[in-house]
Amino acid sequence: MKKNLTHRAFPVLCLVAALVLGCGGSDDPKPQSCDSDADKYSAALSAYISDPSVAKCNAFKDAADDLLDCPGLTAGQRKEYEDAVDGIVCD
Repeated sequence: MKKNLTHRAFPVLCLVAALVLGCGGSDDPKPQSCDSDADKYSAALSAYISDPSVAKCNAFKDAADDLLDCPGLTAGQRKEYEDAVDGIVCD
């Protein structure tokens, strides 16, 4: 069951990264912290994919939570992605 939730949530979380990183034009710069959060998210995602341990899963979820605080997502999108992150069980 845990693996099934992870497989369903993973594409949604990748989409979140694409939306947050791709939103806004050159006239609408992202805050510095969002760039840092996006870098941390990418690193945590890569680490979790290469070694799906509990510690790396928790680090990935923390990075995803931080990334969701950045502007560019609607309230509905943010809720959907938060639910996807919450659906990943790290144990």
